[in-house]
Amino acid sequence: MLKTMSIRLARSVCVLFVVIVAVNHLTMLLPGDATSLLLSPDATAEQRAELARTLGLDKNEWQRLADWIGGIFQGDWGVSFLSNRPVLAEITSRLPVTLEVVMLGQSVAVALALAIAMIGVCHVNGVADRILSGLSFLMLSMPSFVIGLLLIYLFAVTFRILPAIGYVPFGQDPAGNLKTMIMPALTIGLCDAAVYARTLRSSIISTLSQPYMDAARARGASLDKALWARALRPASPAAVALIGMNIGVSMGGSLIVENIFGIPGIGRLSVTALQGRDIPMLQGIVVFATLCVLAMSIVVDLVSYLLNPKGSYGRE
Repeated sequence: MLKTMSIRLARSVCVLFVVIVAVNHLTMLLPGDATSLLLSPDATAEQRAELARTLGLDKNEWQRLADWIGGIFQGDWGVSFLSNRPVLAEITSRLPVTLEVVMLGQSVAVALALAIAMIGVCHVNGVADRILSGLSFLMLSMPSFVIGLLLIYLFAVTFRILPAIGYVPFGQDPAGNLKTMIMPALTIGLCDAAVYARTLRSSIISTLSQPYMDAARARGASLDKALWARALRPASPAAVALIGMNIGVSMGGSLIVENIFGIPGIGRLSVTALQGRDIPMLQGIVVFATLCVLAMSIVVDLVSYLLNPKGSYGRE
């Protein structure tokens, strides 16, 4: 186990370095000029050149890469062109909002997935299983922005019980915060629940066919008890891996959900940075998202090992 985790950590460092090099190169390919967005149209060439020197845009790609990597190891991720604030401070200030959206959405997804999977397993190929499978396929085929717009039309336009857009901090108004979070959480939850439910259902059905499950049923264990006490834990690593990776990816910002509902998280910050050619901010967000994904991949490996020590790690 320790050997495997050491190899994973080494690979993660290599992946992070490749991402840093790649994002530094790709930002050079963005069309337009950052100085033209930050200065007025009547700015002189001398003013543009001075701003370029101030921002470090006059250096070549490799010089900027070396400066950026050196700054990352020192905790200096650069300064935003648009807000003139440290990039890391901007990201961490938006992180609690994104974290709230992601965790609420994943909580909804896990709850729905457990219910759908358990009902489907208890009634394999039955009416309930077929209906829920059809609904899962429907959710899989619908993009998240369509689900979000449908929820806005239903709850904000038709019934007028929830705000269409906006965000209220929890510390300012807990009830208002809950109202602004319901539709974003449902949008994420409905999209992800379909994937989790199908994965968990297949894993549980496969686990139920194992000899030890037949022995448990022969000793008089009911189906419900066998499902919750004996089948769910060994069947969950695949679903846990999906959940963990989705959380890691979403921590870099839920672009669609945050922009549809006007939530000031990392996803909305990345769109603003892209529109304003805020290169340091774009680089910082990509690196932060990569770190989240790599960290969650390691966490998923540890949780999978704890859930099933006799799996791949337990045999090493």
